[in-house]
Amino acid sequence: MAVPLNSYLNELASKYYLKNDSEELRKISNSIESLFKNLNTDLGLRIKRKFIFGSYDRDTILPRTFDSKSDVDIMVVFNHTDYERTPETYRTWLKNFADKYYKDRYGSEVVRSTPTVTIRLNNIKYDLVPAKEITYQYLPNDLYIPNSSQGWQQTDPNSIKNALQEANKKYDYIVKPIIRLIKAWNANVGYPYDSFELELAITKMNFHLDNIQTGFFWAVKYLPVGQYDPQYKKDKVASLQNNIDKVKLYLENNDSITAKYWLHKVLP
Repeated sequence: MAVPLNSYLNELASKYYLKNDSEELRKISNSIESLFKNLNTDLGLRIKRKFIFGSYDRDTILPRTFDSKSDVDIMVVFNHTDYERTPETYRTWLKNFADKYYKDRYGSEVVRSTPTVTIRLNNIKYDLVPAKEITYQYLPNDLYIPNSSQGWQQTDPNSIKNALQEANKKYDYIVKPIIRLIKAWNANVGYPYDSFELELAITKMNFHLDNIQTGFFWAVKYLPVGQYDPQYKKDKVASLQNNIDKVKLYLENNDSITAKYWLHKVLP
């Protein structure tokens, strides 16, 4: 019978978790509180609502020790009832706000991109995403964010969160740990996948009767790679799959020490 690595992988997934009592999480919480307070002071009457979304909200963000690109996404929904404003107008408002409160202060940095304005505080990025909302009397509201063509695109930031919560519960709460394991690999090898793309792909996988070990092996085997994906991405995935095959081989031979050695060829 093969030696299991389930407990060890569970420990690693916990290591890659931004724990509630960590100093990093405390700094993030304080920065969010301050950001929201400053937004209210500077743009309060122009803002309809604001909320956290993305991996931080989904509980799949990694500590920066393991993912230097970890960020916190903040949706800023503006009032636009008087007349239609362009995405660039909203982005300008957020850029001016960020410059006023954060530019060149305490080592912080402000960057304008599409569709966000990014503030870097304490080496953590906060992406402010401008948005507008269309409300209906009997239907759910429609939320829009800027697209790459200076127009609007519809979005539903809660859709993947709800799908992930359902999948995580359905498969005995192993999906989020598996996502953190795969995201740790992704960061460790130079981000062949977009983080959101990776989470979405794993959320859609079937982990029936799996534990963290078998689910992790399954996710590795079926990571999506398209015909027209860049060669470096194909090479990174092939290398990952080859190393995990070695892990499984040594587990079958009851050699957990060598299995862990091959595991850490891909996981930090």
